[in-house]
Amino acid sequence: MSIKYVHHTDINPQKWNAVIEQSPWPLVYGLYEYLNTVCDQQWDALIFNDYEAVFPLPYKKKFGFKYIVQPVFCQQLGAFGSSLNVKTLDFLIAIPKRFFRVRLQLNPYFDGQTSPGQFNHGGIKSIFTRVEITPKTNLTIRLIESLNYNKDCLKNLSRLSTHDIEYRTNHISIHTAIDIYKGAWGEQNPGIGQNEYNKLARACSSDHSFTISAHSKNDDRILGAAIFLKTPECSRCCIHYVCAGPTEIGKSIGVMHGIIDFVLKQYQGQNVLFDFEGSSIASVASFYKKFGASEEPFLYFKRGF
Repeated sequence: MSIKYVHHTDINPQKWNAVIEQSPWPLVYGLYEYLNTVCDQQWDALIFNDYEAVFPLPYKKKFGFKYIVQPVFCQQLGAFGSSLNVKTLDFLIAIPKRFFRVRLQLNPYFDGQTSPGQFNHGGIKSIFTRVEITPKTNLTIRLIESLNYNKDCLKNLSRLSTHDIEYRTNHISIHTAIDIYKGAWGEQNPGIGQNEYNKLARACSSDHSFTISAHSKNDDRILGAAIFLKTPECSRCCIHYVCAGPTEIGKSIGVMHGIIDFVLKQYQGQNVLFDFEGSSIASVASFYKKFGASEEPFLYFKRGF
């Protein structure tokens, strides 16, 4: 088994993207171009054999020292590719000790390890001091299965249908959608600065994203908008609900129900994983569960101070 530390400039973008797209679920977060942008090119990687599996290492610098940190608008990373001959634990152990701090959220699709005990039993705490592995919860829908909205969701969609609303794909820019999100929820996310929003906008200027906006047919007023990340066309596709919000009028009529419903029905019956990106906020999680979203655990890995 050979896990090599590879500097960002030595990574082969074509081979990298190929292994991401061949993963059990090809998350957009792992694609070379997306990582490159949200990390400001500050990331290296662990690569197993000849790109059989990969593990991105996004980093920042403080006082000349590097530390690994989960980028904003990049909910899960961890290992991608084939887990036939290597495990997430192997990659975690291979992270160089020179990184004085590691904070990573690990996707559960590589080898299905979603219990902290699976890593503890693997002996990682005997190798490193100051290690914590804690569970977190994501919310997803597998759209190849039938949609299963609850009664409250159906009632809200019925009420929304009394308004004359049109849903449009890529009618507004990424920047406009971000501004609507900031107007709705920006104050609740003070840790996200304009630099992060700018990086998201640049990362979405490709074929890996699309916007959905809701408009009043009477006066063409925007009622809400959302940005979705989408993996390239392959046998399995992931769609991430990454940044969305209503205007004041849209909020009063529950327009986000309509935007989500519009996208879910577009991809219904296809081998698509719709990813709500969590949430740890109970009221937000409750809203997502109205659409039939299931809890999907993943792990948060902390090493160092």
